[in-house]
This record gives sequence, structure tokens and C-alpha cells, in this order.
Amino acid sequence: MQGLLWTLISIVIYIGGLVIIARMTPMMPSHAFDEGVFMGLAALAILGALLAFGAIVVTYFLFSGNIGVRALDFLLLLGILIVAMRTSLRSFHPRRSKTRFSASRILAGSYCILLIIAALCYIVLLFIAK
Repeated sequence: MQGLLWTLISIVIYIGGLVIIARMTPMMPSHAFDEGVFMGLAALAILGALLAFGAIVVTYFLFSGNIGVRALDFLLLLGILIVAMRTSLRSFHPRRSKTRFSASRILAGSYCILLIIAALCYIVLLFIAK
């Protein structure tokens, strides 16, 4: 029963992490990268990624990586990939507004690309490691 409870809690935390990534990262290009608001948004985006990846680690650890949990973790990692790709495209898309900063746009998009790379590496490790 405790394993199920931890799994449900981790899925709720996973969803919260993805919401934080999807909401906060597109707001970053509207601020200069040396402003405090940008740094706060970046910290929230990093917290969202920690929550999302942490939920995957918790489920993998609880059930010792059996095949059902690996399939669940694979689906959760696909969710991270989709959100990161969507957010990266929104960040790199040049807007015609004067309130967009190029350096901030590049930093936010690069962060999302690094999330994509991390998720792909974890997918590979998920099925290679025993």
C-alpha cells in the first residue's frame, strides 16, 4: 500500500513539475538575463525539472526497476520530452515584440534542449541498466 501511495504522490509532483516548466520557461525571454526576475523564473524552471525527474527516480527506486515500472517511467519521460520540445520551440521562436531579449530567449531554449538531452539519456539508461 505504501508503494502505491508514494507512486501517486510522485505522479502528482511530476505533473506539478511539468506545469512549472511549461508556465515559467516561456516567461523568461521577456526579461533580461541579468535581472532578478529572470533568475527567479530560471530557479523555478530548475525546480520543476527536479520535481519531474525526481518522480521518475522515486518510482524506479520503490519497485526496484521491474518492467512495469520501467514502462511507466518511459511514459513519464516521454511527457518530459514533449513538454521540453514544445517549450523549446516557444522559447526559440523569435517574437516581433520589443520586450523579448535575444540572450534570454537563447538561454531559455538551451535549457529546454538540455532537458531533452537528459530525458533521452535517462530513457537509454532505463532499458540498458539492470
